[in-house]
Amino acid sequence: MRWVRIRRGKAVARSLQRRDRGASAVLVGLMLVPLVGAGAIAVDVGALYAERAQLQNGADAAALSVAANCAIDESTCSGTAQATASNYATSNAVDSLATSLAPALNLAANTVTVTTETLSDDGAMMRHPLAQLIGIQSSTLHAYATAEWGTPVLGSVIPLAIGQCEFALSPPQEGVENPARILVQYDTVDRRECEDILLSGGFGWLDTATPCLALVDVNDPWVGSDPGNSLASSGCDVEDDIVPLLGTTILIPIYDEVQGTGQNGQFHISTFAAFKLTGFKFSGQNTYTDPLAPACRGNCRGLQGFFMNYVSVGDEFELGDGVNTGLTVVRLIE
Repeated sequence: MRWVRIRRGKAVARSLQRRDRGASAVLVGLMLVPLVGAGAIAVDVGALYAERAQLQNGADAAALSVAANCAIDESTCSGTAQATASNYATSNAVDSLATSLAPALNLAANTVTVTTETLSDDGAMMRHPLAQLIGIQSSTLHAYATAEWGTPVLGSVIPLAIGQCEFALSPPQEGVENPARILVQYDTVDRRECEDILLSGGFGWLDTATPCLALVDVNDPWVGSDPGNSLASSGCDVEDDIVPLLGTTILIPIYDEVQGTGQNGQFHISTFAAFKLTGFKFSGQNTYTDPLAPACRGNCRGLQGFFMNYVSVGDEFELGDGVNTGLTVVRLIE
């Protein structure tokens, strides 16, 4: 009898195992839909984020490029805006499947808004290979960017100005492989070409609002002078404030008229110019010479480098209607 009970117990156990296997299959089937849904969320949503980042990069680049073209020539930029925007949208997409809608140009306000969107082989959409199993076939993504362009009219600069004629003698060099270095002199000893607008005892230094920075506004153009031939009176430390600017592009105020003398002198600032700084001489001790530029000897005080058409994405300067020196600021505002 004991043997029969054992045999029957094993038979019952096998029967229960078969029933459990059937229940597991049903359970796996019931869980398959949410598992697929979770996979769709993990994979397809991750792909959406990646696609959105690529679209935003394309929108940003396209808006800056269209704005730069308009800054150069507003009369022609509208005709090339669509092709420019679409090209940047496509080139910033890993799969090259992106495009741009017609850019919204506002030439009166100097702004452009670019909208990029996803693109597939058969339409403006992004396929979802896993999400389609739960009924989500595709979606269309967009990204937006707005850029502006204009002439700087207000900002803080190192407290130094140069005459309009100095700039006129050396026009900007843009896109030149080896631009010719020049010496721009701001002292009153050797600037023979600018004798008609020299400020005796002024040396081109400006009164400062904060140490080593002068706030210049072309809409309030008269700026007081700071006589002398050293930046020390303006709160500048050459090693800390000027040397780090070597090799960078700085904005220099341009004046076209002077009045008064010495401490009572004033410069009439008409605009800004962009200058790639490669060397300078402020005094006998404050000298960093660029051997490729004309030398600044004796009593000479000057900057070495070259003027250029400046394109910036910064927001340090306020833009407006100013005298055009070839200097243009282009930046994203949204």
